[in-house]
Amino acid sequence: MNVMRSNVMINIQQGGIYLLPGCCDPFNEKALRASRGASFQLPIVSGSWCHLQTLKMEFQMKMLAGHPDSNRLSKPVSSLSQEFVDSLSDIPLCLVLGSEGHGLSEKSQGECELVSIPMAGDYESLNVSVAGGIFLYMLQPIK
Repeated sequence: MNVMRSNVMINIQQGGIYLLPGCCDPFNEKALRASRGASFQLPIVSGSWCHLQTLKMEFQMKMLAGHPDSNRLSKPVSSLSQEFVDSLSDIPLCLVLGSEGHGLSEKSQGECELVSIPMAGDYESLNVSVAGGIFLYMLQPIK
């Protein structure tokens, strides 16, 4: 739920949070404490992939999913960079993040363009709230 707090802190004017099946309840006690009230400052909707696909078509959104870069994938993974972000200007975006333990679902990996955060050292991933904050900051529209 810290991703919600990051969303509010970055002050993204349009958009909200879409919760797919399996996401935690943003209004349970632990999530409310972690979000520091951000759950009440954002539009939050839950639904299925079918509903999200309808929103994608209606708003002409590009679906991006945070994913560690890996040679084991048959699908290419783009690197989050200023050049990549600039290529997305004026395109409505939907950012999909997986769970801490299981990562992205197969459906998410298949439906979204996979994007990784470049990392130095031997690290292969970040926790989802840190990664989400980086993605939100980098992908925010230029004001």
